[in-house]
Amino acid sequence: MKLKHLLAAALFASTATLACSNQPPNNNNNANARGANSNAQSNAIKSTASQNKAVQQSATTGSIEVNSTPPGAKVLLVSTDETGAGEPQPKGLTPTTISGLSPGKYTVDLEKPGYKFFQKEVTVKAGTTAKVTASLKKG
Repeated sequence: MKLKHLLAAALFASTATLACSNQPPNNNNNANARGANSNAQSNAIKSTASQNKAVQQSATTGSIEVNSTPPGAKVLLVSTDETGAGEPQPKGLTPTTISGLSPGKYTVDLEKPGYKFFQKEVTVKAGTTAKVTASLKKG
């Protein structure tokens, strides 16, 4: 009977020792791990918020993809609404995509030295990409 009590006591002591040895040390490494985990969670939340904003913006705005042959033509964008035409806005060289545009009518002008002026009116719709493809003529 005493042997059973001794074995039970030994088993209890070894279990208690194992339970205690599984406790993490109380030092700055734990604080650093918690801080890194918190930063990772914060960055993930910011990334998700940024992606959501981009999705929302693409659902409420549209874009225009502009290509030309030959490439390298200067792109000018003019917003044309019911009150008239706005000022031409330079948008780079072809090929290019102009994004984040409010739905409406626009005029795309292309200029390239040695080539005739090209102009096309397009309608931008939310969540879509209008395409302008120009074959520039020597002039």
